[in-house]
Amino acid sequence: MRIVTEAELRTKIRRPELGIILSFPVGTRFSPSATDFIKQWRMEIRFEESAGENVACVPPRPPASCA
Repeated sequence: MRIVTEAELRTKIRRPELGIILSFPVGTRFSPSATDFIKQWRMEIRFEESAGENVACVPPRPPASCA
């Protein structure tokens, strides 16, 4: 089980964007400061078997339009 810190997230992401999607291997845990960082930027975390050790970043989804 791997524990990801806020510093690791900041290093890998470089420029955070609201709603960015991050993929991590199943079983990854986050430090309290990393959890706060994820909440602050409203990031979506996905756990995938194929994510490996690296973080995969996907651009944020466009906001849903109001009809």
